[in-house]
Amino acid sequence: MTAIGVALPAEADVAQNLIERTSALAERLRARWVAFVICNDALPSPAAERALRQAQLAMVAGGTVFFCEGEDKAETILALAARERVDVLILGAPRKHRFLARLRTGTVDRVVRAERSFDVVIIGDGQPS
Repeated sequence: MTAIGVALPAEADVAQNLIERTSALAERLRARWVAFVICNDALPSPAAERALRQAQLAMVAGGTVFFCEGEDKAETILALAARERVDVLILGAPRKHRFLARLRTGTVDRVVRAERSFDVVIIGDGQPS
């Protein structure tokens, strides 16, 4: 059976879009799908509350949720995707930032460049740049 993974970012609107698109793709492919929510903050912090809301949205949409901690988000995502034997991993496109911020290697870049056994699909927010 095909397995699709999606790594949910901190931004609620992007996470919602990824959940909806992943759920629809999994339904069309008759695949199982899993959502990875990484949060290093404890409740009742705003970050932990956001992460819990995202996890709940993914579960309501039919996904299996892995809620975990990880100092290195790229490595954590790669390890979870490999462990869950996903065939395709869906990530949200990084938001555009200042020039210097774009020079740094972000989580998405590191996942895309890593050696892995699955494909990676980057989904933008559909907004013109």
